[in-house]
Amino acid sequence: MKRWMLILSLVFVAGCTSESTETPEPEQAPVEESTEETPVEETPVDEPASEADDSLTFGATETVAKDLNAPWSVARTEDGWLISERGGTIAVIDADGNLDRQPVILDEDVLEIGEGGLLGLAVTADFATSRQLYAYHTYGTPGDVQNRVVELTWDGEQFEETAVVLDEIPGAQFHNGGRLLLDGDVLWVTTGDALVPELAQDETSIAGKILRVPLSGEGEPVDWIYSSGHRNPQGLTNIEDTLYASEHGASGHDEVNIIEEGNNYGWPLIEADQTQAGLETPWFEVGETSWAPSGIVADDRYVYMATLRGNRLVAIDRESREVIPLVEDKGRIRDVWLEDDGLYFITNNTDGRGNPESGDDQLYRLTIE
Repeated sequence: MKRWMLILSLVFVAGCTSESTETPEPEQAPVEESTEETPVEETPVDEPASEADDSLTFGATETVAKDLNAPWSVARTEDGWLISERGGTIAVIDADGNLDRQPVILDEDVLEIGEGGLLGLAVTADFATSRQLYAYHTYGTPGDVQNRVVELTWDGEQFEETAVVLDEIPGAQFHNGGRLLLDGDVLWVTTGDALVPELAQDETSIAGKILRVPLSGEGEPVDWIYSSGHRNPQGLTNIEDTLYASEHGASGHDEVNIIEEGNNYGWPLIEADQTQAGLETPWFEVGETSWAPSGIVADDRYVYMATLRGNRLVAIDRESREVIPLVEDKGRIRDVWLEDDGLYFITNNTDGRGNPESGDDQLYRLTIE
């Protein structure tokens, strides 16, 4: 263990620079999205909990679809899958794994910059008949980056914007948030701090927040702020009326929080196990070495989390918070979907920060037994 920790420390010091709470220069990539991939054999090992739980068993990992282009969000349909690609397309995958890359027609063009682009997707419950879904995307110019949430309608050959849910969300080269979660007539939206940490504490800004957006459009955007003090939340899931969100830390100390209305999760005033009156400490944090968590899902026992810098898909026991590695050999993992006895996940090796192999990026299925 000491030998591996020494190797990891040397790689980290040589290849990364810690990010302070000050706004970085535009060309400086935040540490959790380093352009140098963490090698698989040097996966971070300094979890805050042990990995000894053997109650979860899993089988083989198999490829469902290949040749995705910098995918970000995966959504299930009755006929297959919809996967957003950061450049501004949606990969439509049928039940046999065939991929049809289709354009997204928008009133504001997708701006693919840094971590921005076409990000979160959320499919409506009646998608089979309505063909409607929601998407989060970056737009504007490199000097004026913003994000928006739109309704899309699919005609089988392309996706076209049919309504604007929310626009003028502060954006930047990094820290755009971007995860969507549809819950009845409410759309949950995660936003990043847009590289301006103080916006996460600004009650007049929707940056660095988790928003509960009524699809009726009632109210103003600041009325939809559900929680504040977030840096760059990229995962969101709801299980048994418990809302979990994953979030990138400044230099390590990535978090999973249980989100409750009106709570302030501390960024940039506190992080990790620091405390301050009126601010929440995380339900789970990864320790000194960043995992760069992205998409998450949950069942009655585990929170399953995709990690980018960590190069793993992990299960976190909801009671003990023990960590069980599930996948460690596919590179960067961006999003995950839970269905019956399987976990579906997408890799993210083709965005310039990974080491893509033949067929990357891919949609995989991991059997849960």
